[in-house]
Amino acid sequence: MGPDLAATVAGAAPDAEIAVLVTLRRQVDAEDFAGRPQALLAALRRTAAATQPDVVDIVDDQPVKRFWLINAIAVHATPAEIAELDADPGVERVDADVPVRIDQTASQVVDSFPDPGEGNWGLAAIRAPEVWRATGLTGQGVVVGSIDTGVNAAHRELAGKVAGWRDFVNNRPAPYDDNGHGTHTIGTMIGGSQGGAAVGVAPGARVIVAKAIGASGVGPGSALIAAAQWMTDPDGDPATADQPVAVNNSWSAEDANDPWFRSIIRRWVELGITPVFAAGNTGPDASTVGSPAGYPEVLAVGAVNEKDGVASFSSRGPVHWLNLDGSGPASGTVITKPDVSAPGVNITSSTGDGYLAFSGTSMASPHVAGVIALMAQANPQARGAAAAEIIRSSAVDLGAPGPDQRSGSGRLDAVRAVQAVLGPANTLNVPDTAFVGSGPITTRSRTVTLRVRTENGEGYRFRVNNGAWSAVTTAPAFRVNVRQGRNVVDAQAVSGGAFDWSPAHRVVVVDRTPPRLTIGSRVRGRDAVLVARAVDTGSSLDPASLRWSLGDGRYARGARVDHVFSGEGYRVVRLYAKDRAGNTARATRVLRVGR
Repeated sequence: MGPDLAATVAGAAPDAEIAVLVTLRRQVDAEDFAGRPQALLAALRRTAAATQPDVVDIVDDQPVKRFWLINAIAVHATPAEIAELDADPGVERVDADVPVRIDQTASQVVDSFPDPGEGNWGLAAIRAPEVWRATGLTGQGVVVGSIDTGVNAAHRELAGKVAGWRDFVNNRPAPYDDNGHGTHTIGTMIGGSQGGAAVGVAPGARVIVAKAIGASGVGPGSALIAAAQWMTDPDGDPATADQPVAVNNSWSAEDANDPWFRSIIRRWVELGITPVFAAGNTGPDASTVGSPAGYPEVLAVGAVNEKDGVASFSSRGPVHWLNLDGSGPASGTVITKPDVSAPGVNITSSTGDGYLAFSGTSMASPHVAGVIALMAQANPQARGAAAAEIIRSSAVDLGAPGPDQRSGSGRLDAVRAVQAVLGPANTLNVPDTAFVGSGPITTRSRTVTLRVRTENGEGYRFRVNNGAWSAVTTAPAFRVNVRQGRNVVDAQAVSGGAFDWSPAHRVVVVDRTPPRLTIGSRVRGRDAVLVARAVDTGSSLDPASLRWSLGDGRYARGARVDHVFSGEGYRVVRLYAKDRAGNTARATRVLRVGR
């Protein structure tokens, strides 16, 4: 047993009953059933049935939960029984039945709004509507999973979309949600726009729901394992492939290295289920990701705001892997977490009978599960580990290049993910757009002319600073008015009602403020060192524009000048400069030289 459980047992009374998970030594090798998920499920059931009775006999007087997805049992046992279980040669390990908590900054829902207002801003941020328009993909025919606090199946965004239900808390037969968290996360995955504005990523998909977390937002680990097991075979028939393509899990335990759920995760991946987990809300300190989000196989999701900034509460990596279950990676491996980030601040979705905006990595992870549903509709092979890798590789990098311990591989991008699964066989001929030239434009002018190149397009439209799109035009160039400061101009090719998934962007900086110049100097006799000092917050100084009139008939260029004056007396030094927008400035300094 682990040190934490050993300490609990050592301090417990002899008749105390301690909740534990007992993992048996004999486990099924999934490689023997590669590509045969139904055969694997059958083998898992046979192994559990054959090996658990002898172990169960040790605690025969106690209620026992038996699992087959991993060969394990959950039981309340006395210290003596735990010691006997730990010593049994058929037992691999005994772990505490740890509680888990939903990852959300809000508490239970008391009331909600009757409509979603402007809807979920995260959908546009991950470009889900672009996928809907360009491909017609909405997740139709795809099933995702939710392990959470339940669901209000009568909510207008979710009505008719709950494909399966199981209550592992109160054993109630009909769907319900006594917290509101589950209904919110499910709405982000598959909700529609029945309230007037869209809230869900894959509105055509359906969901199977396991309630494993109570009204307080806490649930025992054994209930989570039972729910996870049910997800792999909801109809109880190993001959049917009815697993969801992904399961959203907006909950966590504290220790990233605790292996209590890892065997489940590995089974999910073997069965083609992508494990999507909220990274946690214990940021901004480093190494605050818990389990199962910290496992190598899990797609852990951090939260970003509307400006693609990492939310302060979003848990950070790294995970310093200890390999406690011996299945790798090697102890000492540093794992980057989260794997990816998604919108998680003020996310509007279904709750109660209406709508509310919540913040948390709980709100971020269902965006990822929804995108996997879109991917699976586009290509049914896009599931399991393959889907997780596509989500990582197609993310929009944030911050310094490459994965980092704050945002992972970057912000989720539905367009790039779906493009990746469609591959070279894509026959959609989606139009493409590019501006002629590259890099930002810096200018003093309030109007600019931009040239556009399109492929597979009948024309294009344009907009400035996310304003209204123009009418479609076929002109090779267009002229727009821009404001002082930074502007973003978008152009988007159009063909037969289809739009470019990735509109072209051009930054235009308008700067009409001259730089502020001063001259620094050091004079010793007739020797002088002159230094140009400039402040320009608009477009930055053009170093090549710096030129000097030294007051003695000579001239120089550059930010620093070493000069020997002829004669003695006063010299008037002038500095001229221009910023990248073309604004000019000058500075003057009188120097006394030769003494």
